Amino acid sequence: MCVTLGAGASAAQAQSFDFVLNQAAGTGILVADYAVDLDANLRGNYDPVTNPGGTRTVLGSVPGPGNDTVPFDLEITGVLNHTGGPTGSMGLDLDLVNLTFDMTGFDVDLLGGGSLPSNMVLNVLFTSTFQTFNPNSAYPAGIPVGLPLTGQSVSELVIEQSVPSLAGALTPGVGMGHYGFSALVPVSISMVATIQGVPAPVGPWDGLLPVSGEVVVLGGLATLTMDASYVSQQATIDPLPGYVLTDVPFDAPTFFPAVGPAHLLMGGTVDQVVLDVNLTASLVADGAPACGFASYCAANVNSTGMVAELTASGSLDVAQQDLTLSVTDLPLHEFGYFLMSPAQGWLALPAPSQGVLCVGGPFYRLNSFSNILFTGATGSVSLALDFNNLPQGQVFLPGSVWNFQLWHRDTNPISTSNTSTGLEVRFCQ
Repeated sequence: MCVTLGAGASAAQAQSFDFVLNQAAGTGILVADYAVDLDANLRGNYDPVTNPGGTRTVLGSVPGPGNDTVPFDLEITGVLNHTGGPTGSMGLDLDLVNLTFDMTGFDVDLLGGGSLPSNMVLNVLFTSTFQTFNPNSAYPAGIPVGLPLTGQSVSELVIEQSVPSLAGALTPGVGMGHYGFSALVPVSISMVATIQGVPAPVGPWDGLLPVSGEVVVLGGLATLTMDASYVSQQATIDPLPGYVLTDVPFDAPTFFPAVGPAHLLMGGTVDQVVLDVNLTASLVADGAPACGFASYCAANVNSTGMVAELTASGSLDVAQQDLTLSVTDLPLHEFGYFLMSPAQGWLALPAPSQGVLCVGGPFYRLNSFSNILFTGATGSVSLALDFNNLPQGQVFLPGSVWNFQLWHRDTNPISTSNTSTGLEVRFCQ
């Protein structure tokens, strides 16, 4: 892919990293209780053509023909306990000059793409008296029944960022390229419960997820460690508008007399879901940036009262051989030259210099003494890079990363020197 910036386009922008969670290195601990209230109904699985020997249901206490629909109240309760590595992804745009970040697309499956067994209990209250035939039994209204439902499962227990982008501040950490962060992320939580082989979506619920951690940016790559915690009890009325359970197999015990299960079909809608969640997670993720420009090192104020800012324009496709470096807010009528290096660094230059060297070793000077850059009356310089005449035989390769900075003279108030911000250039593959 060829990436081209228009004339004057600025590279003083965040560098984007796409992070993928390392499931083996992360841990999530989940304890949750849930209750699902349904406005439900039952009827026998009898069909005169396909299942003439099935169970029939008849409302009331008098035998009759047909296969009536019987209303009843149903609450499904269960407990979730899970410890394992989550899967997921997120994006971070990092501005390492202004020390800010934007988080996008935070999407985590706490079950790591698997499923979690969840034995359930069906709490049934028949609101109408009815009878079944084949087997024959009577069911009086008003009798609550608890039916254990083993072998069920929950899958896709997902937490998703519910806003397009979330901004926050970075804090310099210990060591080069280490930055701390914290945020309160608006999220939605949802899951899929499989009941008698039928998947039923549950949620989403809205919440705020506190996160904190550290991102380390070195050598053009990034790693992320982040802790998250969430404790909440939420009740959602009509959580699944338009969602209808239809003909879910449901075997009910018989009572008067108790002669074996009645084979029924259940339907209904979800009235309310209550979810009580206690979650802690330690997430580890690896990030790689796409090709692009990114400022990465803050400069000191020069005699203009401003910081000299290095930007770039042109193409990140090496084959185009079109890349121009520009610096503004420089002292007037001073000279300077560009440095380049495959590595980043941070070194306060010896006095009387007021600059910080942000390129690591080895570094190369882009200008010979016969081609010194002057800031002139505009306080700015630019240099169109000659890809075929780089210092000491260096070559820009597709996918390579190079770092640039301008060193310049100044009088502030004594004769001194200073430097611009640093610029990372990641050429496209």
